[in-house]
Amino acid sequence: MDITIPQAAERLGTSIPRVRRAIARLGIRTTTTPSGDGRPPRMIDGKGFRLIRDELGSVPIRRSRSREELFVLGAFNINPFGFRSRRDVANATGMSPTTTSVIVDRLLKEGIIKATRQQFRNSGTVIEGIVLDVNRETDAWSGIVDEVLSTHLPRPRVNTKSVVVPRRFWHLFWNASPAKLRISEHADYVASRMLLSKDPLAVSWAVTHLPAASIEQVSSLRQASSNEKKWLQEIARAIRIDEVANVD
Repeated sequence: MDITIPQAAERLGTSIPRVRRAIARLGIRTTTTPSGDGRPPRMIDGKGFRLIRDELGSVPIRRSRSREELFVLGAFNINPFGFRSRRDVANATGMSPTTTSVIVDRLLKEGIIKATRQQFRNSGTVIEGIVLDVNRETDAWSGIVDEVLSTHLPRPRVNTKSVVVPRRFWHLFWNASPAKLRISEHADYVASRMLLSKDPLAVSWAVTHLPAASIEQVSSLRQASSNEKKWLQEIARAIRIDEVANVD
């Protein structure tokens, strides 16, 4: 169904100029509908709208938080093991590091995001550092979780589809030959290793690049905790919903 540019902006929770710039940048074709009331409005079809949503992301029309805050919270929601730095959060949201840092600091003061010291592996070596994570036990989080779940982050710009796991994650496959693990053939195995690794960067990569079925099957494994099972099922469901929405 065709919609006008102002309608698209409203649905995405963003400004009309931002939508117009995305249309020009993406080369999206617009049409006009004859009207007897002056200049006819420019229209975009469903495919064009989805391209813009992938580029800009979207937030609920009725919301209690800013677009930028919901992007940050949305990034944390799909990364259950948190982030190691504000720059990692910025990369996940598509926003600038400066804007992201301001929002993360604000949410830390409110207690919606927490910072804890943890140990984790880095290229096979155990190191200690601060991990930023959402505090799901607070009333503030409970009050906005529906808005966060309705938020769509801008789709990461990936130039080529990954054939094998990136070298930076090979240490997670210590008893295999990761260079030979083609994702098209071993997606379930790759998903189990990466999603249960508690490595925030590995989890983020897996959620972005692996199919919903492979993510969901990890939730059936014995080593997955009850919280991990729930999160994995939610992520798989969200990916399927997004895939259906992107079908012409």
